[in-house]
Amino acid sequence: MASTIGIARLYWRGKKYDVQKGVKWRLPGMQNNDQNATDRTLRSQAWQQGMCQATVMITSQADESQFDPALGEGELQIQTDLGTTYVFPDAYVRSNPDVQDNGQAPVTWSLSTFQKISA
Repeated sequence: MASTIGIARLYWRGKKYDVQKGVKWRLPGMQNNDQNATDRTLRSQAWQQGMCQATVMITSQADESQFDPALGEGELQIQTDLGTTYVFPDAYVRSNPDVQDNGQAPVTWSLSTFQKISA
């Protein structure tokens, strides 16, 4: 029987963070753009950066300062329960997360390159 992703573990700068279910990511790569002509649509390609969005749980061991964009690039890893790991060596946080009083902090990373490791 086929399986699907059920759990995604997130590591930022070598540290594992608790995240809520619903982590989503898009791998970097080429994207198609529509180019409208007189009576048809043509296609051009452009590079599309990758992204990862996750809601990190702020705890006594993980505070929002660890997601400061001023820290620059770092390694982001996403490990799935299917045995696949995505490594993004040059990820960076786009903006400071908005921390909520329930411990949630949505964080968005931009991604440029990646390596996919399958078990």
